[in-house]
Amino acid sequence: MPARAGNWELLHESSDPVVADVPVVHELVAYYTTMAEEITSEAAVLQRIGDGDTTRFKGESADAVRSKSKEVAASLHKMAGRYEAIRDALTGYVPSLEEALTESAAALRDAEDASAAGTRAGAMPDPSQGRAENAPPLTADEQGAIDAKHAASSRAQEGADAAVARLRRAVDGINAAGKAAASTIRAAWDDGLHDTLGDKSKAFFSKLLKLIVKIFTYIGIALAALAILIPGVGMLTFMAAVAASVTLVANIALAGMGEGSWLDVITSAVGLVLVGVGGIVTKAASVAKTAGLAKGMKGFEKMNLDKIKKLQDVRSYNVKNALNDPNAARTVGTIDRQINRLTDLRVDTTMKNVLGGFKEKPNWWHPNKTLWAEDKGKIADVLSKGNWRADRLFSVDRQIEMDAMKVALQRDYGVDIAALPAWHKYVAGGRVVASWTNTFIYGQGIKPTGWGSDQERVPGYKEASGALVHGF
Repeated sequence: MPARAGNWELLHESSDPVVADVPVVHELVAYYTTMAEEITSEAAVLQRIGDGDTTRFKGESADAVRSKSKEVAASLHKMAGRYEAIRDALTGYVPSLEEALTESAAALRDAEDASAAGTRAGAMPDPSQGRAENAPPLTADEQGAIDAKHAASSRAQEGADAAVARLRRAVDGINAAGKAAASTIRAAWDDGLHDTLGDKSKAFFSKLLKLIVKIFTYIGIALAALAILIPGVGMLTFMAAVAASVTLVANIALAGMGEGSWLDVITSAVGLVLVGVGGIVTKAASVAKTAGLAKGMKGFEKMNLDKIKKLQDVRSYNVKNALNDPNAARTVGTIDRQINRLTDLRVDTTMKNVLGGFKEKPNWWHPNKTLWAEDKGKIADVLSKGNWRADRLFSVDRQIEMDAMKVALQRDYGVDIAALPAWHKYVAGGRVVASWTNTFIYGQGIKPTGWGSDQERVPGYKEASGALVHGF
């Protein structure tokens, strides 16, 4: 039940001091009652097995555990006692809670009535107010009006004080009832039944792994959002792959401990597989581009050397005619400079492996200075130049560049290279869309985070996860 509306400041409170949902407490009572009954029933079965009853459990496996059955049954009885204590404590707490709700509401009404009475008293006439010093003495009627106003104001204040006291009694009563209930529950826990070191270790690692999953899930979501804002940044993809790997391992560990969901394992695995598919597609495009550059480089070198050969022939001719032609010497010098420029261009192009603006690009799974330099250029494209590219967003920039390179190499160097098939673009783009679906639609639309009110976003999640657990 939400906080009740009203002017609680009349009772010196900033808001409703007794906020509680009685039906929810009744549901808790029913839940703990059921749990206690189920545990007691199981304990009774184990007790009979330990006493030699073979009607429910027989065979070699029964003989192997029979000696431990009584011990486990005794532990279960103690555990049932804990649930019964919670049930009894809550059952005894409900009347005090209901009374506190009733009394606090009544106190608020009393305070509102007292406030209204005080307003009316303040509006009553007071002949003594603003009376001149040389005015005649008050008449009996005037004095009666003054006394009536003072009496009304006093009654209003007394009513306000009584309302505050009534609320305080209600709050003190519910606090006392809460302490008594907590004391009953704590006493039930002091039954000699303790977690083993293994249980404590399991609980610790379970909490740690769940925290890791939450942290890296949100890291993955943040990286996915950044990849949309600034597409094509390889370091973001690398970090997303690391986050996906950590999340998958943690989810597998949780599921193996019985503390997690196999559905989360599957979706985490899907996320990592999608990253892997992206790597395979990128690698294929990278290999094709490297082969295309190598083939184009041969065509470029042949064209470059052919130009140099033609210049060398012209140079030889001019050297022979240098004595007869005074301009031949200058021509030889010009040709030498042209030959040097062509040679430098060939060496520089071969060293940098950049042909017509096309070059090999670093891959995201090899984080290094080269990749970071490439990423800084992409970040600058978006933040400084406003050049947000959809081809990078859908990871088809390499495929599109291959198409452009095929045209350029054929046009400029007469080299025909193999372009990537059209389906390659659809696989790359489809992989990105599937990754968004897995990250945002499942991760932020279906999967519970365990934080706040979204622990069970879709009712079918629990059923699907439970079915997978039983299937394993």
